[in-house]
Amino acid sequence: MGRVNWWLDYWQTRAPDAFVRALVRMGRYEDYIDDHVAARGLPPSLRYLPVIEAGYYPRAESPAGAGGLWQFMPATARWLGIEVGPLVDQRYDPYVATPKALDYLAALHEQFGSWFLALAAYNGGPGRLQRILAEHGPGLPQSDEFFRRIRHRLPFETRDFVPKYLAAVQVARNPAAYGLEGYTTEPPQAFDVVDVTGPASIDVIADAAGGSEEELRLLNPHLVLGLTPAGTKTAVRVPLGSGASFDARFAAIPERDRVTFTHHRVNSGETLGGIARDYRVQLRDLRAANPEVEPRLLQIGTVLVIPRAAGGRTRSPPQD
Repeated sequence: MGRVNWWLDYWQTRAPDAFVRALVRMGRYEDYIDDHVAARGLPPSLRYLPVIEAGYYPRAESPAGAGGLWQFMPATARWLGIEVGPLVDQRYDPYVATPKALDYLAALHEQFGSWFLALAAYNGGPGRLQRILAEHGPGLPQSDEFFRRIRHRLPFETRDFVPKYLAAVQVARNPAAYGLEGYTTEPPQAFDVVDVTGPASIDVIADAAGGSEEELRLLNPHLVLGLTPAGTKTAVRVPLGSGASFDARFAAIPERDRVTFTHHRVNSGETLGGIARDYRVQLRDLRAANPEVEPRLLQIGTVLVIPRAAGGRTRSPPQD
């Protein structure tokens, strides 16, 4: 395919740095992904699919709303059993999303009988591909060659998805041959898993684990606002070796001190949108941090959690 050569040239001449960054990040997750690929008897080259989907960046988002290493749309993710919520979004969790993505790819291959067709269905949706096959190739054997025959009938992004993937596999298997050298991949992530009950901000969790906030964010990209939800237990990854002492250290922190985000007490005439503008936060993030608050019924005196990471103007917390 001519587009394979186009992508080979693109990554050599126009975006070599982006490709290298993907390979560097890949070191965090490749052993885990390889194990799951092998356990399912799938093609080893599927380890490179997150290179083109997300640059191996777990918090990647597409303009259409797909997210994570495997770029799941919310509806598809929920259908596959992946939690998608305002505070916890497991599409961004490589350790949850990877098994689901590989199971989905295996099912698509079983359905369409071809890896080219399975990848096209993964990108563009199996329903759309099935309609095209029914219209333009009823009764014909489904194969990689058949993909080539119907490729021009697919949306551009989907028809380009397979060539892009094939080129990425070629470059990632031998980056030096394409002039991509002088980098070191990140080591595999190593961690313990602990349960955090109720709301806690990630800096507090990091302190209890004896790690840095940056390290905790890297281990837990699915904690969208760096805040665990109220009313439930949340599995959180902490640095390897810190899990044994975490429970006691976390329990010693008073509940009122477990959320260190800025707080705001609602005054007369204020709206949620206006408060979001004041603190320079996205309204959706403010709502996510306060899921129990109904914007149209905002009451004077309600104390809101303001996502600290957003910055903006500083106010003193309310006095209880």
